[in-house]
Amino acid sequence: MNPAQIITQMIPQLLSGGGPQVVILMLMGVIAFFWFERKRLLDEVKRKDEKIDKIIEDYQNGNTTLTDAFTQLRIVLAEIRAKLTR
Repeated sequence: MNPAQIITQMIPQLLSGGGPQVVILMLMGVIAFFWFERKRLLDEVKRKDEKIDKIIEDYQNGNTTLTDAFTQLRIVLAEIRAKLTR
């Protein structure tokens, strides 16, 4: 039996039992709500972490590209200077 079937069978039994069973049912509902909310929050945090990791990777790639471009520019300027001073 899966948990959903067990819970659907327990609800009528708990409701017919009276006060303490209703409290137990309410507590089970609260626990289930917090469990699902925790799972949703963990999934959201994971998704945001993946976005942050992508942003960091893109920044590093851009920084590397920019550094390479400046290095190439420095080489070209040095070659131009060498040709002009001859």
